[in-house]
Amino acid sequence: MTKHLVLSVVVCITFLIPLKATTNIAESFKITTHNVNVKESTESSINLRSENDSYSIKLEPNREGKVIFSLSGIGYTSTGRFPNLTFGVEITGYHLDEVVYPSFSIDGNNSDTQAEKNRLSFRRIHGSIPVWFNDQVDSIKIEYSNSLSVNVHQYLRISDLKIISTPDVSENPDLTSCKHSNIMIAVDGSSSIDKAERMIIGNQIMDFVRQSHAAKDSHNLCVLEFGSDVKSIVESSEKKVLLKAIKSYKKNKNRSRKSISWTNWSVAFDEAIQRKPEIFIFITDGWSNWNESQPSSFIAQYEELISKSNTLKANGTRLLFVTSNMDRHENAKTVLSKFLNGDQTRQLNGEMANINIGLHNIDLISMQGFSKMSELNLASIFRCPVNEEKLVEVVEYMGEE
Repeated sequence: MTKHLVLSVVVCITFLIPLKATTNIAESFKITTHNVNVKESTESSINLRSENDSYSIKLEPNREGKVIFSLSGIGYTSTGRFPNLTFGVEITGYHLDEVVYPSFSIDGNNSDTQAEKNRLSFRRIHGSIPVWFNDQVDSIKIEYSNSLSVNVHQYLRISDLKIISTPDVSENPDLTSCKHSNIMIAVDGSSSIDKAERMIIGNQIMDFVRQSHAAKDSHNLCVLEFGSDVKSIVESSEKKVLLKAIKSYKKNKNRSRKSISWTNWSVAFDEAIQRKPEIFIFITDGWSNWNESQPSSFIAQYEELISKSNTLKANGTRLLFVTSNMDRHENAKTVLSKFLNGDQTRQLNGEMANINIGLHNIDLISMQGFSKMSELNLASIFRCPVNEEKLVEVVEYMGEE
């Protein structure tokens, strides 16, 4: 049975909420379903229910732009027990009859999810998985199935469904010298970063404080830990004050039940915008999923976060992202680069990390697990590149001698 989500009597019968709430989503998309019922919708979300082993939904945007949404709440209810039951979602876009594959990223909270091209396989989704298309699409087909092909009462939610314009990406400023007087480090304190990784990150920041000139005389270093909000922050020019604060981070002293479950990039960006550091090092293993005192997926915040990142760079702040488990799908790097330097983002694969690599011109460090971070020297961000012109002059002068 195929149904269209349009403004008609059918909508009034199918939906459990007033027609007014569905107006905006119907204005943006034509939605066709097969073997599934739309049980509820809001301006940007759809709740689906099906008693079939497979079902599908087709989204057709009514205007130009890039389509983004989040997958969440996928599961089932049944009187039978299926301990090995897994779910599959295949997402395919089309533009002028050409296939367009989506982008999505899987953070540490969904590390058991498997991704292959345009297909996701999982037992359940923790929080949400953001999905976006880097190119315009005329239609998107989303097909759902389960591994045992059993007819169970399946349900899912598509949230934050909208069409956006391509965000502008401001250029990441170059470091103009090797000594900087104002540096800020923001560290994700959510529960997906385990005790061992906190030790590695903490040790790296401590080494950074000891080696750099950031905490000397008038030079300030700010270290911030964030969850759903700012959990701790210290700014000082005294190394012993900074080292004491970092030891507290390593020992988990600032975690609370509420703060550790969520990641809010916005609060870290807001602090950086206010303080205007010359360098902002941002360490995280998950997309932002909390904003303004409520759960809010990364996709819902996307445009706002890009705007704040651009504001930071406009203030003269150079950004360095250190990420873990966020680029398991290749196209996820495309989204991370939009926060930094667009197509010009200089990336370092975590597998290539070693203490001799200079980070002076690096925008993004992507690794699988923070264990590789122990092989980096964060203080190498101050390492001046060799002035090749002067080197040539010296060699030529010596040759004349």
